[in-house]
Amino acid sequence: MSTTHPPVVVAIVDKQPSALRVAVDEARSFGSPLRVVHATALAAQSAEFYLGAGAAMLDELRIAGQAVLDGARHLIEGLAPSLDVTYVLTEQAPLDALRSEAEHARIMIVGADDVPWVERLMRTRIAGYLATHAPCPVIVVPELEFPSGPDGEVVVALDADASTSGPLTLAFEEADARGCLLHVLLSMPPGTLASDAEETRATLVEALAAWRADYPDVAVLSGFPVDLTTPALVRATQSAELVVVGRPRHHGIPLSLSRPLAMKVLADAQCPVAVVPMDYRGA
Repeated sequence: MSTTHPPVVVAIVDKQPSALRVAVDEARSFGSPLRVVHATALAAQSAEFYLGAGAAMLDELRIAGQAVLDGARHLIEGLAPSLDVTYVLTEQAPLDALRSEAEHARIMIVGADDVPWVERLMRTRIAGYLATHAPCPVIVVPELEFPSGPDGEVVVALDADASTSGPLTLAFEEADARGCLLHVLLSMPPGTLASDAEETRATLVEALAAWRADYPDVAVLSGFPVDLTTPALVRATQSAELVVVGRPRHHGIPLSLSRPLAMKVLADAQCPVAVVPMDYRGA
């Protein structure tokens, strides 16, 4: 690992070129080393089924895991031959391995696997745990085509009743590194009093002025939808390279219950989604 910059960590299950491309772009943009991690350990619920296979099954898992990493190496070397990359094949359980990696990562990128990517983030044990507990931002990448380059944008979706510091920090970093527009959406629930809405808007405008001073090259577009079902949010994500949302406030409450705005974004976005700790302070 580099002693200067925390690494970008990408966890792969199988062939996930979109996740790897996002990881390469992140590492290059921020001058970070890249760690590609694949865990071969069997899920706990599968261990008894394979117990009788013994060493032969473990050898097959290691061979298959090495093939996954070899495929990742081939893709990455074609994209960025000079990038500082470490390939990690571990026999730890995936959750244990990624929890350990997250302790030292600048950002963690998780590719979609054999279940729908939104379901993976919201309901499965590994990604759900990382999204709600990892000390670094976590980006989940669907295997879909999504915008990139100067025509794309970074969208940050904020809840009116939650801290904006962590999500805005990552959003400005990413928009600056990508050289694209930052689209800020502050959602206020139906029934918000006009006076409260105006106060919330004014507070965000003041905060954005400070951020713009630090990132003068980032063009910012802001909007204040009131209804969480508004199509404005869906339209904004259709042209996005990345959508940024804050992490759930309460670890014990499912994402779908603790952050309705995050749930809305995750359900509709056709692009990578970053879930950011509220206290994230930057790379």
